[in-house]
Amino acid sequence: MSNNSIQSAPNFFIVGAPKAGTTSLYHYLDEHPEVFMSPLKETNYFSYEATIKQKLYYKEKGISNWNDYQILFENSSDKKAIGEASVSYLFYPEVPQLIKSKFPEAKIIIMLRNPVDRAFSHYQMDYKLGYVNDSLEKIIFNKNRNAVENLFYQQFILLGKYFEQVKRYCDTFGAENVLVIFFDDFKNDTVREINRLCRFLGIDESVKLNLDKTHNPFATPRNFFFRFIYRFKSFRLLIKNSLPQKLLAGIQQIILTNKKTPPAGKTISYLRELYKPDIIQLEKLLNRNLSTWYE
Repeated sequence: MSNNSIQSAPNFFIVGAPKAGTTSLYHYLDEHPEVFMSPLKETNYFSYEATIKQKLYYKEKGISNWNDYQILFENSSDKKAIGEASVSYLFYPEVPQLIKSKFPEAKIIIMLRNPVDRAFSHYQMDYKLGYVNDSLEKIIFNKNRNAVENLFYQQFILLGKYFEQVKRYCDTFGAENVLVIFFDDFKNDTVREINRLCRFLGIDESVKLNLDKTHNPFATPRNFFFRFIYRFKSFRLLIKNSLPQKLLAGIQQIILTNKKTPPAGKTISYLRELYKPDIIQLEKLLNRNLSTWYE
């Protein structure tokens, strides 16, 4: 099937960053009657080859076949805004041009979070899912990393160097077609940011969405045993799909806790200094004061 024969295709992409609120944004948009969101979040279609070549360690690889990708959007013809959300799209340099080659008029949405907070949140997620066992400090300060540890460093630290990642999309699609949403703004005034997004996409901002529900909230296993069983996706899906919501919530309270153990003070200080030059460049690019991220 050629690109010209597509009946309904994405006209906007949520490209990242990971752990910056994209899951909530995906679900909020999915409620909007003028919006169609890909039923599969994280299709990773345009980053598939890069992640496979790099041997990125996540089990969910996404979609590699163009026809399978198009099928995701086959029921979207009556919608004004058609989108997908794959947070891997922000990091890999070739992705903006790959998207542009298929969908040259696409709009791009980027969500950014304080990179130190983002790094810790991403580490906690991968620790909860059993991908990583080392401490965040060991991953950051180890000078003799192996291939897997380098991937951890990429995911937790390098993904937070936003300047070049954002600039690539602005250069490729034009700054007027790129909307940057900051995690703190989104959290503190969700209605305002959703309305801004609706204007960007050209959809009705008066539609009332359920913005009270938190999607993908922070949680981590309470102990080693719970972490061991939680790492199995089959187990997670079993209890999610077979139990009533109330009972599921009770079991999750037993297995998981939202108590956070923040990184050591020296780690935070190190990361702030590491990110500072990149953040200053990002400030100039976006004309936004981000000094709270490094002061």
